Amino acid sequence: MNYVKVKNNSLKNLNTLRINSVAELIIYPLNYNGVQDIFHEYREKNIIIIGNGSNILFTKEYYDNNYLFISFKLMDFIGLVNNQIVCDAGVSLSSLSWYALENRIKGYEFLEDIPGSLGGAVIMNAGTYEDNIGQLIEEVTHYNIDKDEIITENVDKSDFGRRESKWADINSIILSVKLRAKEEYIVEDYQDLLEDLFAIKKNRYNKQPRDFPNAGSVFKRPNLNGKDYFIWKLFDELGLRGYRKNGAMISEKHPGFIINYDDAKPQDILYIINLATEQVKENFGIELELEWKLV
Repeated sequence: MNYVKVKNNSLKNLNTLRINSVAELIIYPLNYNGVQDIFHEYREKNIIIIGNGSNILFTKEYYDNNYLFISFKLMDFIGLVNNQIVCDAGVSLSSLSWYALENRIKGYEFLEDIPGSLGGAVIMNAGTYEDNIGQLIEEVTHYNIDKDEIITENVDKSDFGRRESKWADINSIILSVKLRAKEEYIVEDYQDLLEDLFAIKKNRYNKQPRDFPNAGSVFKRPNLNGKDYFIWKLFDELGLRGYRKNGAMISEKHPGFIINYDDAKPQDILYIINLATEQVKENFGIELELEWKLV
């Protein structure tokens, strides 16, 4: 068998908001063939891919047999082969960053504190305002669902954009990647890399609400007539910082985040999303776009 199947199980530990939804069917592929087998056998279902469970909101408390959740947590190989880091889609960005550091490979420090796994990171070109995963990737292996083919291809910068990649526009699932690890990226001592990693981590912890479950930034940075706006500034002008709906709350520390303050339900979080979207549109004429995926 190329996958593991679990029935009637909680999704709480498969999403960073810790929403306690239940799925009738969750499948964990073990390899490439397992992914292909799942789509052969369950194509008629509403298939939902879960990476690390960040940037996702489960909107139902129960997902019946019409839904199938696929988690890549068991596809987590990482290794150094021929001057490249080889990673399965289920490897977390934190694990990748530490693996690179331990092998004295520079350029991966910014990934340590970004939630998510490699598969989803490739799709959305995850990163910071200065760096992104796309600048490190040399080869991608993906399963093209429409063609029913496993495809391996070299990549270049044109395959990636701001929080997007070409794989986001096709019906495809990332299976593994190869990332740069050539000799010119290897340093003699990892101490400087370690200091940079901790500095980045400290900066993000100081700015973000890490003491409560959350799914990262709720909305993309909006742009109107060529001007960028900060979500936190818009929300502060509307008095939304710290706004609560039952167990859900707009973070007091950083209003760009909605936190699970006290056993929040999906409808609580959706209420806040809709309220904020409507108020920003009404007062500023700005259409907010979700960075989260609603399921």
